[in-house]
Amino acid sequence: MNIPGTSPESDARWIPTLRAIGAVLIALALTWAGAPAAAGAPAAPASRPEPGGQLSMPDLRSGLEFRYAPIIRCSRLFDETFIDQLQVAHPDARFTAAVHDHRTGCRYELNGGLEITTASVIKAQVLAGVLLAAQEAGRQLSEAETADVELMMHYSHNRPPTSRLYVQLGSAAGMEGLDERFGIVGTSHTPWYGRTLSTAEDRTRLVEQLLIGGGPLSPESVEAAWEWMSGVSAAQSWGITAGLPAGYEAALKNGFFPMSGAGWRLGTTGVVRDPDGGSYAMTVMTDNNPSESAGIRLVEKIARHINSALTTGTPAERAVDLVECVEPPTGSSWSSVAAMLGGVDAVELRRLNGGEPRPLTGQRVCWG
Repeated sequence: MNIPGTSPESDARWIPTLRAIGAVLIALALTWAGAPAAAGAPAAPASRPEPGGQLSMPDLRSGLEFRYAPIIRCSRLFDETFIDQLQVAHPDARFTAAVHDHRTGCRYELNGGLEITTASVIKAQVLAGVLLAAQEAGRQLSEAETADVELMMHYSHNRPPTSRLYVQLGSAAGMEGLDERFGIVGTSHTPWYGRTLSTAEDRTRLVEQLLIGGGPLSPESVEAAWEWMSGVSAAQSWGITAGLPAGYEAALKNGFFPMSGAGWRLGTTGVVRDPDGGSYAMTVMTDNNPSESAGIRLVEKIARHINSALTTGTPAERAVDLVECVEPPTGSSWSSVAAMLGGVDAVELRRLNGGEPRPLTGQRVCWG
């Protein structure tokens, strides 16, 4: 695993579980009791983490039971050089990220605490709510719910599927109730779900419980969520997949939509499964991008940087790398874009690219 250099000003922290704390205390007790010092010599000090590593009490708000490694030193994943490079290449954009590595217990933040509207990244929480409601009612998703979830998760359609599910869950008040169930504390919901104001940390806390477990969802619901989120259309499989080597699996939900005063908002949230065992969750959110393509480039620079540090191997070709994309002129129709792409089916093109009545200004439209 290629971990960047460490720093006393590390942006990462190790969060031990009660089990890990107990194991450490027992080991220390056995060391003190079973290995007396030589006569006249002081007892050897217990081993400690290297300077720059940070220990804290476990965060139990969401009930997650992470399988953390013994005491380690977390790296500094986001250094000033990397941040400066992002700012130079994307001078007007804002960006933030959060990573929870369940293999090591390390957590990382880039511009932690920055609040950005989620766009379709919030649909992961809508899915969590639908699955939890069905689970607690002791039933499977209905045919109507299944159809809406497919359009929402695989193709990121807004109206009517996501809007219908959002109202079914109780709109903003229902999402606030889900926040309590999933231990989310820094998100503000509105009747317009795409304008939810949140942090990358909150979105990562949600998605790790949705796709790894440890929260209110049953293992069956977690596996169902993985199936939905690992099967997004090829055109929308960018983001978390950037730079992943062969053998690593990803489940994700991306967000992409412009908003007055915030430009194009692009984001990605999900989980990567390590072929050697374990997983890590991440969220990247950005806004003030001039176009969808520019925002995707920014999101993928951050995701690729994370994956290059937390995985081993050469990046593999992705499904999204094989699709053909264009950025149509303002005012284009789906039929005119279909003609630009060589006469493809306009109805299917619309379905694959978010389902809006017509392409959005600055939207990247893909086929394949």
